[in-house]
Amino acid sequence: MELTVGTFNLNNLFDRWNFEGALDALASGSTSVPATYSFDSEHRRRLQLDGRGKLLTAKKPEDTDRVAERLLAADVDVWIVQEIENVDVLREFNREHLDGAYEHVMVIDGNDAARFIDIGILSRVPIGGVTSYQRVFHPDVPDRPIFSRDLVEAEILDARGRKVLTVFGTHLKSKFVDFTAEDPVAAAAAAELLRTRQADAIVRILASRMGSRQRYLLCGDMNDTPDSAALAAYQKAGLVNALTAPTEIGTVQTTVELPANPSWTSTFKAAKQPRTFDLIDQIWLSPALAPRLKGSFIGRRRKLARDGTDHDPAWIALDL
Repeated sequence: MELTVGTFNLNNLFDRWNFEGALDALASGSTSVPATYSFDSEHRRRLQLDGRGKLLTAKKPEDTDRVAERLLAADVDVWIVQEIENVDVLREFNREHLDGAYEHVMVIDGNDAARFIDIGILSRVPIGGVTSYQRVFHPDVPDRPIFSRDLVEAEILDARGRKVLTVFGTHLKSKFVDFTAEDPVAAAAAAELLRTRQADAIVRILASRMGSRQRYLLCGDMNDTPDSAALAAYQKAGLVNALTAPTEIGTVQTTVELPANPSWTSTFKAAKQPRTFDLIDQIWLSPALAPRLKGSFIGRRRKLARDGTDHDPAWIALDL
């Protein structure tokens, strides 16, 4: 059985209308505004603010269309996708933008109370059991769940309902530091420590759930590089980086000099700093699965800064 599996951060795939109105009361200092919303559609819509009080709205139509175009061009059997608001928006995205290409769609609400972004699954092949590890605690942080989003486990089945692969998908703590932070250095260090503990927790879960002969993979937006100190637990556990020499699909239209090594899915240009190209979207294979790897790929963006999303999709081909 040949199977392709990938990871793609779709960047804020929200199911929100962008409501506008005359909010003079807010400008005058009022903390609340009475309002009535009427919806004629049978599909209920709701308003929600993120952790900083910003109204959550849908992506621009052209960005959603481009993300769908990039996803379909990769022609992958199973996607682990990040930054999905809920299962309804992923179903709608699959139905209206992917022409129903993926029969099996799954999202479990996770722990993100600031941006409400979750991990989703799009699959052409059957999915068996799906498990969320959002309630896992790290021994160094016993008072709150260690995953700021989630770690999701999914069984991938063949046409006869037999498990052929187990996929773990995650989205680790971001390196982003709010400009309002009193001590940006301390905030960055705290974020790195949390990523480190999250990676450690993932390895503990893999060890408890998977045997040495089992075929499984871990993928997602790790928000750090494969050789970073925060992700050192992966290699120590014997996981194999599947994206050390990926084939690039597509070409970036830019005058910027691109790195010779194609192992990157994200690029960033800080003020007065050289541009960085990092592999933060990763796929790690169990030792038993690594020999089954037949190819790895990264779907290259057209625009350097953003092409519907600021991430590039990565996927692998397996002979199972």
